Formats: sequence, structure tokens, C-alpha cells
Amino acid sequence: MNILITGVGGQGIITLKKVLSYASIKEARFFRASEVHGLSQRGGSISVHFRFGKKVNSPLIGRAEADLIIGLDLLEAARAVNFASVNSIYLANDYFIPFFQLSTFVKEDFLKIITPITKNVFVIEAAKICQEKLKSNVYESVFLLGFALAKKLIPFKEKSLIFGIEKSVPSQFIKNNIKAFNLGKNSQ
Repeated sequence: MNILITGVGGQGIITLKKVLSYASIKEARFFRASEVHGLSQRGGSISVHFRFGKKVNSPLIGRAEADLIIGLDLLEAARAVNFASVNSIYLANDYFIPFFQLSTFVKEDFLKIITPITKNVFVIEAAKICQEKLKSNVYESVFLLGFALAKKLIPFKEKSLIFGIEKSVPSQFIKNNIKAFNLGKNSQ
């Protein structure tokens, strides 16, 4: 399976890679992962390629080979369209961080780009829900992971993903990350 995670720095993309890595270790899955972030500390573009299966030679996902694309920012998710095929599933956070060249990019803009390629699209207000329920949108990536589990978009066991969360986040944030995971899991 090929999972591409994309967004901007500070959204928890690297944390999500760690969670999936620990979950894979827990389930004895062979995986490879790669992150591309350069100067992305806060607000810069970032992506993670995460692949697992019986034999995975390269950590990088090829053009039109992503099974699942998780976008934490709508524009960054749209930029990943070259990795999508008709069979790809998109899971996107209905969230956009404006910058000086582009002040707005909404769900409709995103769908105009994505739906000609694939109709398998979920756009979720993860940042908004986390802000309302947990007083911070920093948990949006783990929220989307819970949603992906509930919709059977990822073939992991819940206990393995919880193990990954416990191993990947600082101890003072585990409780809220698990709450966010459960919010995503119970979101429709």
C-alpha cells in the first residue's frame, strides 16, 4: 500500500509518519518511508511517502501510484494530484493556510482539481473539529488517522495505531491525541 501524506510544516505530518511506522512495527509489516520537507518548519510544504507490503524497494511513491493521499492542507493535497489515479482515495482536511500570492483556496477549488482524476474523496473539517473539541487544531493529523481507520482506508488494527500514538508524541499530549483519534474514528 502506498500512502502519501502532505501539508505544511507544523501540522503533524512527520508525527503521522512515526505513528504509522510504529504501527507497522507492532504488526510486523515491512515498510519504507521518506519525508521531503527542506525549509518547511512552519508553513512550508512537506510530504511523506509511506509504503508497506511484502516487497518494497523504494520509499518513494511513483506517479499515479498512491492508494491513499492524506492532505492536511487543501492546496497541498491538490498539489499531490500527480500521485493520484482513478483508484486512489483522497482524505483531505478542509483547511487552508493563506499566503501572500493566494488568499483563499476552498473545498470547491480542491474538488475541481481532484474529481476529474478520482471520485474517491473525503473532505473533513478536522482542524475545525479539533479546535472546537480540544481547543487546538494541532491534533488534526491524528483525527484524520482515526477517520481513515473507521472508513477502512488503512489496514491497521486500532491497538497498533494507539501504540504508534503513544510512542510518537510527548507524554503530555498522548491523552489529547487519543481523544482526537477517537473523534475522527466516530466522525461521519
